[in-house]
Amino acid sequence: NIFPLIKTFLYSDHEIFLRELISNGTYATLKLKHLTSIGEAKVEYGNPIIEVKIDKEGKKLHIIDQGLGMTADEVEKYINQVAFSGAEEFLDKYKDSAKDSGIIGHFGLGFYSAFMVAEKVEIITKSFKDEPAAHWTCDG
Repeated sequence: NIFPLIKTFLYSDHEIFLRELISNGTYATLKLKHLTSIGEAKVEYGNPIIEVKIDKEGKKLHIIDQGLGMTADEVEKYINQVAFSGAEEFLDKYKDSAKDSGIIGHFGLGFYSAFMVAEKVEIITKSFKDEPAAHWTCDG
């Protein structure tokens, strides 16, 4: 089980999870921005924001972005396979045009830092592609 290893050895500062999750939201918006600029995503980019909402009563933290989202197959690929970097794959696929996109993720582990502080992690995501929303949940 990889999660206890991540909890124990990967991150010494538990607050780092917030930075990692916000970075993931940032990358999602930067990817969408790039895909709209090259005409691959036919959506309105607008002025996306990343929201952090705290539900003290429910003991939940919501991080909401307006990025490219994921399909169910992408959730399977990028979330269920630990240490597979979607950012790195994106940069490889769009080598020339994405070199100045601001995306730097390489290790594919940042998301899992959420398990240091959460009993359960949940993803609800809707891709910019014409596919149904996907839902993923794990108790670590």
